[in-house]
Amino acid sequence: MPRTEKIGSASLQIDVASPPSWTFAAGDTIIGTVIRLSPIVAPEATVTIDLIGRVKTKISVRKNTGNGTRTEHYRGRWILIRTSQVLHRGPLHLAEGHGIGSDCLSWPFSIEIPTRPLASLAQNNSDQQSYLPLNNVAEHPLPGSFYSFRNGWSTKSEAFVEYYLESTIRYTRKGSYETGNATRPVTLQHPSSGSIPASQQLQRRTFQITVQTQRLLPGMEHAELSFTQKTKKFFHSSKVPTFGFNIEIHLPSAIELEIPSPIPFVIKFSSNTVSTSPIIQDTVQTVRLNSVRMLLKSTTTVIAPGNFLASNTHNDTQSNEHDLGLHTIFSKLEKPIEFESTKGDQEVDIGTMLQLILCPNGLYTGSRRLGLVSPISPDFVTYNIKHWNALLLEFLFTVADEKVERKFSVPIKIMPPARQRPELPEYSKKQEDST
Repeated sequence: MPRTEKIGSASLQIDVASPPSWTFAAGDTIIGTVIRLSPIVAPEATVTIDLIGRVKTKISVRKNTGNGTRTEHYRGRWILIRTSQVLHRGPLHLAEGHGIGSDCLSWPFSIEIPTRPLASLAQNNSDQQSYLPLNNVAEHPLPGSFYSFRNGWSTKSEAFVEYYLESTIRYTRKGSYETGNATRPVTLQHPSSGSIPASQQLQRRTFQITVQTQRLLPGMEHAELSFTQKTKKFFHSSKVPTFGFNIEIHLPSAIELEIPSPIPFVIKFSSNTVSTSPIIQDTVQTVRLNSVRMLLKSTTTVIAPGNFLASNTHNDTQSNEHDLGLHTIFSKLEKPIEFESTKGDQEVDIGTMLQLILCPNGLYTGSRRLGLVSPISPDFVTYNIKHWNALLLEFLFTVADEKVERKFSVPIKIMPPARQRPELPEYSKKQEDST
């Protein structure tokens, strides 16, 4: 189930008037030229160009049988859009020795990308093969370009959304027809899902932490514990002081890719006097944030019907985790992030402090990328593909030489860029650096 590649030759090729990495949006106009460099003499010829958008899924399941193993394949095919234009109809002539510069044959074209799928989707498919209801196809936006693949031991699945131009030349030569073809993929941006209400922009996670060690006592901060002290600490003796504190995390429920304002990521600290031993209530305890590891977990579920029975529908789920590299920056901070127990409630917005921005190719601190990841795709649902994201967070604290780790995950909606931003030249360079 290969995706469409860029194919062209002297017989026929497609040039598009846009930068190589340009991303189109539904409703945009694609402007370009179909070119032939090879000589031709034909009394009758037709040159056409089509814009095609499609969604394809394939699930391959290996099953054990009495005679060994066999593999069953399930495929889903949806034609989202198809627009056609006739660029030329009539005789063609390009003599030998030409085909260079202005001497080639060329046919300019201008194609507007539809904003909605074909109405025929409802007639050609069934509801049980779709995540979206088919009674209102006219209201469905076009999904953006997308690719996902999983190669499991017993199940392999592949899914993609693609858009491409296809040009064909058909002409008569010595009484028979000959043809030539060219294809050119184009990237379509996912549609904007709208803004998130202010009341839902931040989500909160809270956890309580207690640390028990003799090093909480004044003068014992870095002392080497004796065997007896270690034993009392191991068995949580009431004679070993305990320090308790609360950590509250505020982070977005949705992140828009490429948005120039930093991602809000607030860490709030407060002492917990209830779980703190009276003997150290008035002492200064320092809590250091050693690092925060942030992973993006992307999950894709696909549907594919059987080859013969439409009711024999299979689905498969693929998940990938991408380390965004946030933890690598903490060892390079000029001043570590610390909280002191006697200073009351404290907070730090590490998103603003580190100028964190999420782009399709990774997480950035200012203009520097922290780690290379596969293209980050926004959340979306189309007919036989559903894709969503979550953040996995790992916090590492140190209190009185004791390391404390907390992990949790939160759903995060990744939103597409509002539109390509020509006013951000540094992002264009980021794309070039990632190639």
